Amino acid sequence: MKTSFMYKFLIQLIILFSFSQIINAQTFKNEIPVPYIMPGDHFEINISEGQHNFDPNGFVTDFNLNVPLATYCYNKLGQPTDEKMSYLGPTLIFTKDHELTFDISNSLPDGANTTVHWHGLNIPAPMDGGPHQVIENGSNWTPYFNMIDEVQTCWYHTHLMDLTTDQVIRGLAGMIIVEDPANDPLYQTLPKNYGENDFPLVIQEKGFVLDSTTTPPTAVAIKAGEKPGNGPYTLINGVVGGYLKVPAEVVRLRILNGSPRKMFHIGLSTELNSPASFATMWMVATGGGYIDVPRPTDSTLMSVGDRREFLIDFTQFSDGDTVYMTNLAVPADANYGATKGKALMAFIVDYSLVSTNPVTTLPSSLVDYELDPGPVFKTREKNLMGSGGSGNVWTIDGTPMDMMVINDTVLVNTKERWVIHNLTNKSHPFHIHKVQFQVVEYTGKLGMVDTVATYTFPDLPDELIGYKDVQLIRSGATLTFEARFDSFPGPLAPNQGYMYHCHILTHEDTSMMHQFVVVDSTDFYTGLSAVPGTERLNVYPNPATNQLQFNGEFEETGILTFYDISGKILRRDEIYALENKTVSVQALPRGIVIVEFVSANRRFLSKLTLF
Repeated sequence: MKTSFMYKFLIQLIILFSFSQIINAQTFKNEIPVPYIMPGDHFEINISEGQHNFDPNGFVTDFNLNVPLATYCYNKLGQPTDEKMSYLGPTLIFTKDHELTFDISNSLPDGANTTVHWHGLNIPAPMDGGPHQVIENGSNWTPYFNMIDEVQTCWYHTHLMDLTTDQVIRGLAGMIIVEDPANDPLYQTLPKNYGENDFPLVIQEKGFVLDSTTTPPTAVAIKAGEKPGNGPYTLINGVVGGYLKVPAEVVRLRILNGSPRKMFHIGLSTELNSPASFATMWMVATGGGYIDVPRPTDSTLMSVGDRREFLIDFTQFSDGDTVYMTNLAVPADANYGATKGKALMAFIVDYSLVSTNPVTTLPSSLVDYELDPGPVFKTREKNLMGSGGSGNVWTIDGTPMDMMVINDTVLVNTKERWVIHNLTNKSHPFHIHKVQFQVVEYTGKLGMVDTVATYTFPDLPDELIGYKDVQLIRSGATLTFEARFDSFPGPLAPNQGYMYHCHILTHEDTSMMHQFVVVDSTDFYTGLSAVPGTERLNVYPNPATNQLQFNGEFEETGILTFYDISGKILRRDEIYALENKTVSVQALPRGIVIVEFVSANRRFLSKLTLF
């Protein structure tokens, strides 16, 4: 009897265990949509309103989210209604060295204006799609540019002044894949079959307004952006409770944190609740392209606006296995309403799936990685400031964003070093337009580590390696990066500026943003005297031959620098008490030179001729 009882008990346990596994496997009910692709050199895109169901199979049980909600979306012009994406946009495929043209129409409801920013690309300022390039409601925008960037994963999204948060969370975002099949040495090595072994995953937080008059409460069928920030639900490509079937191969995941505020610390595990072991994720690219070698990690902290590419070896799992992407704990200063311990989505390994070009092994190396060549032409320091909260603002250097103010003027085809100090009690993902930068030093808390340390190139951890346009700067930390501002000089005009800002959209919208222009040498040197904080240096004679005399109140020590018209440093001296001082210029080359004197917080500039 006892044996029979134990036998029945074991059978019940097995049934119960199997049932629980089925429940776990069925927890994620909505198949994750893979956005359709738009390849080619000419793109016709319509920006319009959609009706989107974020929960088509009823994942959410505490209220009825299985209803259509009004959203914004991008779509190929003329795409049949039944095939349209009703949230986000298609994945755009750009080919390196191709001339790209666009015809983008704004059909948003309620007379809404918008913009389309090409996040991560080095393109002319008038084509950048920042807050200056407004697409008026009912009108078209026709940008064009040559795709000079290397292979990488970028994205596009609205950048409307003060309304970026509202429009992004309603759906105005999508991915960009830059390809170079003819010259990319890794094109045949890495998974490249879109939707088969190469998947875009857009992670977003979302909140919904509930109708409290119904039982159970239902989502009110209004715009999905009515409740911004700190949403309790997480979307993957526009659905909650999503699952994705993957082949038993090496799969490429292009992950974007497209949220307005939240950071996600993600790991992959077969354990649904409180995972203790994780599958290895091999990072192969940052937002700016390939890194040196595949770098293994069991989790990664994704800041807002950042993209990373990972290879996952699904050959290690059995047919039908479920692997969960779980959001783990984030640092307190990076916690903008994180949902610790919550699984975001599920991967289901399906042996019946075989991609067109299956990959079953990982490459041992990727590309050579070293700092871009050339001397540092100029160093700039920026302070992230503010305390946020109701009635307060976040700023850069204590000044709010002004569309008509040029905060920085950069000489084209030079390399600069930027030092960003986070003086706030919160982490901020710093983003700069136009360039992909390289971290040369970071001091402070980093990633998930709460120990203050200094990391210096080339001895950088995985968090800091590679080309980037976004880097999370923890509270109290300092980020130092170098970037080349090559190509596409423009006029010295505020309506031709590129942005740099915190990519937490609510911070960007509340003034943690400035702008810079990139100009040629003529505008750079003749126009700097008009830049706030720069004063004219009185130097004579002009023209001069052997000696210069300076006239002004310069009683403090400063740095005197001579540049040629291309921006090359000819000589740099530390000078004490420049007032009424004579300086020899006999050894300098003849021609037009620029003289700069920086003392304390004052900067003086002059152009003169040597003969």
